[in-house]
Amino acid sequence: MLSQFSFSNYKSFKEEAFLDFIAESIREHEKSVIIDKADGEKFLPVIVIYGPNGGGKSTVLEALKYLRMIVLRPYIISQTENNENSDSLASQSLTMEFRDKCHKFDPVCETLPVCFDVMFRINGKQYKYQISQKNNEIVEENLYRLVLGEKDAEIIFERTADECVLGREIEDIPVEKLKNSMPLLTHVAVNYNIEPIDEVISWFLRVNFVDYDNPKRERRIILPKAETARAKLFEVMQKMDIHIADFRVEKDVDGHIKNVYAKHVLENGMIVEIPFEEESSGTRKLFSCMARILDCLRDGTLLIADELDAKLHPKLLQYIIELFTDPKSNRKGAQLLLTSHDITTMTPEIFRRDEIWFCALDPQNASILYSLISFKKENGKTPRNDESYSKQYLEGRYGADPYIRKILDWEEQR
Repeated sequence: MLSQFSFSNYKSFKEEAFLDFIAESIREHEKSVIIDKADGEKFLPVIVIYGPNGGGKSTVLEALKYLRMIVLRPYIISQTENNENSDSLASQSLTMEFRDKCHKFDPVCETLPVCFDVMFRINGKQYKYQISQKNNEIVEENLYRLVLGEKDAEIIFERTADECVLGREIEDIPVEKLKNSMPLLTHVAVNYNIEPIDEVISWFLRVNFVDYDNPKRERRIILPKAETARAKLFEVMQKMDIHIADFRVEKDVDGHIKNVYAKHVLENGMIVEIPFEEESSGTRKLFSCMARILDCLRDGTLLIADELDAKLHPKLLQYIIELFTDPKSNRKGAQLLLTSHDITTMTPEIFRRDEIWFCALDPQNASILYSLISFKKENGKTPRNDESYSKQYLEGRYGADPYIRKILDWEEQR
């Protein structure tokens, strides 16, 4: 479970950006919050980030993905070495660029490190991991653990360019020859079996990303192998008014997939097959991501989705959001972090005020990130929970001006 994430000097973000999944003490959708039984702390099941194009929404998600790959890249390479059938995560780790990510609109930032700080919970413990990187070398790296129910956190390790302090869990591990480019966390995970290290790596591995920058992703069909999970997927699709009962895969003589057909069952019981590529782009997108969404709900993990609303009807987007906010469907404490332009779902009926976040550029061309509930309006007050969020947003009253109001004004003056 993700608690908090912050970063600074990363791409469009100069100052620290702070994303908080810890629920505020507000009386909104109280049944939807995730309660950790270990200490009663309350967490948000969903955070949605709105803002103009180029404001930095996707960068927030990318920052967490970048941190994840800093940690996992050497680990995945070690696990998949000499394995031609490496998975997509391994492919991402090999192709992701790890240099020159600092903020570009202030020359001073080139002399400063890129910094990340993440706090999460797993197996009854809370971990805090920090890493700062400059020119592909680690300037600082720290890991702390708190067993939930206890008062004091313990040091797993603290590392700078000049010194490394090891906690009792890893005090006998030699680190003198560790390269400055290698995270200590990953080094220990690759070479030793240490419980807290393995738990941290496990959390990073379980974070799931979906994005659609590449149109090929929307042509993928992800189907569970287990019959129960497969049946659940088609059941959910039926509830979303997607009347596809199954798929038929046609292969050539060499066993390669030649075509995929979607099976539609009509009211009279007749089955009609349609080439999957002829289905709507929204339907194709759903079948490329719904299996992952259901996996996250089943396992209680974090799903990060950039522009999940693209090509989806607002009702379908609302249905997906409610899978996470409804405790009946989200029994394991799964979380969803997404960016969106869809303002029809920006309502008090769907989101709490602490679940709505904004991202925009300041006058110095640096991105800023803040929640609706933390925003102070011109009168010094925070937005009420009975406001028309979408209307106020379009009018630029929440600071993240999406420029639409200016366009409307210009049209009216013509």
